[in-house]
Amino acid sequence: MGAVGVARAAGTGTFVRLIALTFTVGVVDAFAFDTFGVFTTNQAGNIVVFANAPWDHWPKAQLAGLSLIGAVLGVIAGTWLARRAADRESARLLSPVVLGAGLLVVGSLVRVGGTRPNWVIPILAAGTGLIAAGWMAASAAPMWLTANTGALLATARATVFPEAADGSGWWGGRFAATASRAALSATCGFVLGVSFYGLLLRNLRHPVLVGVIPTLAVVALLAREEWRHRSPAGSEQLGP
Repeated sequence: MGAVGVARAAGTGTFVRLIALTFTVGVVDAFAFDTFGVFTTNQAGNIVVFANAPWDHWPKAQLAGLSLIGAVLGVIAGTWLARRAADRESARLLSPVVLGAGLLVVGSLVRVGGTRPNWVIPILAAGTGLIAAGWMAASAAPMWLTANTGALLATARATVFPEAADGSGWWGGRFAATASRAALSATCGFVLGVSFYGLLLRNLRHPVLVGVIPTLAVVALLAREEWRHRSPAGSEQLGP
């Protein structure tokens, strides 16, 4: 199965979810870079670190490699979970996002001897990889929500070159395509998450716990939607 199979356009709720998830991604990435010097979502950056650091700083290259491994495993698991679920956006998103959020919570709480061990990095990378793979496989606006550079460049392109000259207003004209709206939403969410970490969360004991709150809100909304689909009363209200 590819992206979400139901005939459903990407509405406002889709982009709100995307902003919430990428906010969490931004907090986690900022925390990882601030604490360990490598990324958990910006895997292109980790490839640079991994390919360059062995010549002068092997421990940092190891951390980058651990993040790459965690992200790959998370993407594989998230895709597998999404494809096994019912052919509904909420069903296919729920399991990867729940498991990914769980790993982020666990990774944020782990301390050994008062410090965070290096193996926290693959846990956090796997968590964001799960969420990213679930979104890519299930969302009505599929994209790799961890691809921060691509989202930023797509946003810049659509800002300068409107996609629909007859579109109504800034959103409808410059960001007429679902892909561009997703890129703008992801960029805004990520930048907000990084900024929020730098301004308010950096000195907290468990900053990722705060950053994961928007993702937990998405989990609650997805679970509610699934309950409505599965309950007899909810099925009648939703219609055929």
